[in-house]
Amino acid sequence: MRRLGGLAALVALALPSGPALANGRFPSAGHVEVDPMDPSHVVLRATYGLVVSTDGGARFSWVCEEAMSFAGIWDPPIGITAGGALLVGLPDGLSVSTPDGCGFSRAVALEGKLVVDLAVDRKNPARAVVLTSSPLGAGFDTRLFWTEDGGASFTDAEAVFPDNLRGLTVDVTPDPAIVYVSGVLGGSMPMGVVLRSTDGGKTHEITPVPGSDDTHGPFIGAVDPADALRVYVRLDGAPGRLLHSADGAKTWEELFVGEGSLLGFSLSPDGSALVVGGEKDGIWRSPAPAWAFEQVSRLHARCLRWAEAGVYACTEEALDGFSVGLSVTAGSTFGVASRLADLCGPLPCPAGSATRVSCEPRWPMLQATLNTVSCDGAGGAGGAGGGGPEDAGVPPGNVPGKEPPGDCACGLARGVTGGDAGAFWAALAAAGFIGARRARRRGFRSYEPRGKRT
Repeated sequence: MRRLGGLAALVALALPSGPALANGRFPSAGHVEVDPMDPSHVVLRATYGLVVSTDGGARFSWVCEEAMSFAGIWDPPIGITAGGALLVGLPDGLSVSTPDGCGFSRAVALEGKLVVDLAVDRKNPARAVVLTSSPLGAGFDTRLFWTEDGGASFTDAEAVFPDNLRGLTVDVTPDPAIVYVSGVLGGSMPMGVVLRSTDGGKTHEITPVPGSDDTHGPFIGAVDPADALRVYVRLDGAPGRLLHSADGAKTWEELFVGEGSLLGFSLSPDGSALVVGGEKDGIWRSPAPAWAFEQVSRLHARCLRWAEAGVYACTEEALDGFSVGLSVTAGSTFGVASRLADLCGPLPCPAGSATRVSCEPRWPMLQATLNTVSCDGAGGAGGAGGGGPEDAGVPPGNVPGKEPPGDCACGLARGVTGGDAGAFWAALAAAGFIGARRARRRGFRSYEPRGKRT
């Protein structure tokens, strides 16, 4: 990793720079969500709102935080339900979008509650669960809410949780009755736990997670799509740890120890392989459950999402050349999925729509921050200006499926996917900076503390 130091400085000089956003954070992506029913519908969660594509990444448009009813330093949990509606968790409730993303409404049942996580049932995307954990005195009011109609309505599961449980994550399983929740039990000796329910979340069996506490909280990474008893958990902090249970969270095995925080983890769609990584560790891959980890990429991974199209990875653009990459080689090589400067402006919406009214006035500042040079008319913002083709959702000069004219940044990422990431990666490979190396095999065993990998 030290060899990247000099290269990083050169890349930083070559790439556009700009000020931090109004919330004080530099622009970057931190999560990728793919529509369970439409793989061309991809949503990136970024430090400046959501970045939305409905054509598989050929065009990315922006939804500002204000349109979703929040602002400031907050990374919302998100999900995509049947029909394409977005669920966006908030510090004081939940926003649900219209299918086109042009309007958001607040879920009445969750008003005033701190939404810490949510999960959409990929086999039945009309069904989703939301985990809230609101501070209450010296403890927390932790609850589960279900929707069976894609977010149109929510019902309290009437879950019984300990008063000292600070909820962290929730996930559904192939069995509709089984749901997992993770969190930290407060007290003189804080302890990370996973709770498994077999009655839709009303009651739970609690199991401690080895090595976890209030600074190394357990985050559910995934549940096997074919086995409701097989669950993966990663521990927060450094060094990050990946654990696995094959018996419904009753016992745990440690699979992987990182050098830094493990910010990304994802299972393949069929559960037969996994990828895990972070900014210090790069990306490691293993078959499942015949564990054999190997480092397949040195990307500075901030998130991982293994979808039907391939493995998406959020990265450090100044070091890796793009904000989000896509690999069709199971994480071994990445092409560009999105760069900061490729943003096409606010989501093309009808005049007067909530998203358009909220986001268009804020676009010039973000455009200057990201140094975008858009093809979307004189105003630069997709759908900006009113009238003309913009109102039909097709900004001038940026027709889906066609390259934009001139040197416009909007849409440059389209088509650059697969094993070849272009001249940037070719140069790095020629210089010897890129190359997967085999790591020693890590056997599957019962949990006991282990040192960092060699």
